[in-house]
Amino acid sequence: MISQGFAILLPHLRRAFFVLFVTTGLTLLTLKRTDEPSVACSEVNAGPDAYRVLVIGESWASEGKVFPELPRAVSVRLGGKGVAACSVGFNGRNSRLLYTELREKYPRYKLYSLFEGKTPHKVVIMNGVNDEIQHVGAGAYVEYTKKLVDYFSDVEDVEVIAIPRVNERWFKPPNLFSRMKRNILRCVYDGCSFQVNDVYRVALWRDYPDMNVMEFDNFIDKFEGHEEYYKFDGVHLTDEWLHKYGKFIGSAMSLSAKVTARK
Repeated sequence: MISQGFAILLPHLRRAFFVLFVTTGLTLLTLKRTDEPSVACSEVNAGPDAYRVLVIGESWASEGKVFPELPRAVSVRLGGKGVAACSVGFNGRNSRLLYTELREKYPRYKLYSLFEGKTPHKVVIMNGVNDEIQHVGAGAYVEYTKKLVDYFSDVEDVEVIAIPRVNERWFKPPNLFSRMKRNILRCVYDGCSFQVNDVYRVALWRDYPDMNVMEFDNFIDKFEGHEEYYKFDGVHLTDEWLHKYGKFIGSAMSLSAKVTARK
C-alpha cells in the first residue's frame, strides 16, 4: 500500500524538485551586489595640464591601491609631466554588471567630474577576474568587454588588461548560494571546467584582434609558484603587490604618439 502511494507521488515529487531547482537557479542568476563603487584619486607633479588617467574595474581597481605608483610611473615616462589618476572599482562584478552599474551609477559626466569635467587622456579597464571565477561564459566576457571599450569612445586611448592569473581551480566562493550559482554556470557555459582564463582570453583576441590589450603575463605569468603574491583567497593580490601592479601598469600601458610628442 505504501509502495503504491509512493509510486503515485513520485512523478509529482520529481516535478516539484525540478521546479524548485529551476526557480533556485534563476534566483541565483539574478542576485546582484548592492555595495557602492570605490573611488580614489592620486596626482603626481600637479599642474594645470596634467595627463589624465582613469582606471575602471572590479575589486583590483578598488581603494586606490595601485596608487601612487601608477601615475608616478607614467610621469617618469613623460619626463616629469604632471599626471592625475583616478580609479573607480566595483567589487565582485563581472563585466556585464560592471558595464551596467557603470552606466547607472557613474555615467561619463560623473566620471569626468573627477578631472574637473575634462575628458581623460587614457582609460584602463581592469575586468575579467569575476567573469572567469563566476563562469559567465567567454561570450559574455567578450561582449561586455567590447561594450566597456565602446562606452569610452570619446577617449583617445582605451586599453584593456588581459585577465589576471588567479587561483581558478581552488577558489572558494564566499557562501553556499555563490557556490551553487558558480557550479551551475560552470557546467552551462564552460563545459564544467574550472580553468577558463585562456579560453576567455583567446575568445577576446579571436573576436577583436585589434583591441588594445595589455598582457598581464608580463607581470605575473601564472598563479602556481607565486602564491605569496596573493591573499589567502588566491584571487586578490596583497596590498604590496597591488602597489607593484600599479607601477607595472604605469610602465607598460600604451601612450599615444600625440602625448609623447607633448612631453
